[in-house]
Amino acid sequence: MSEKEHVEIRSLRSLVVAVVRKVLLLFITPEVRRKACIVFFLWGASSMVYYGVSLNSYNLSTNLYIYTFLCGLLELPTYLLLWFASTTLGRKKTLVCLYLTCSISISVLTALIMLLEEGQCWYLY
Repeated sequence: MSEKEHVEIRSLRSLVVAVVRKVLLLFITPEVRRKACIVFFLWGASSMVYYGVSLNSYNLSTNLYIYTFLCGLLELPTYLLLWFASTTLGRKKTLVCLYLTCSISISVLTALIMLLEEGQCWYLY
């Protein structure tokens, strides 16, 4: 093995060791571990709700293309609202308000779905 290959392997090994140390730092300190677990849970829950709502669109009795277009169109003012809220209120307050709004909305929607009778569906026009 040449000297250049040996140096490349050593630098790759040192890079991997540095990355592993940084990842292990997340789980060594109790405070950082708690915050990391909360962030990982919220990220996973948010992704599941977002993609669950997006991918469950075939259950609606409307045109799938119109539904997809309206969902994409709805994201534009959402991004503007999020930018405005995070610059004025701050990141933590904005996230708390948005997660609270999302959890209340999902809970109400779940209750409405449970109240539907068998064979009944909602029509969107």
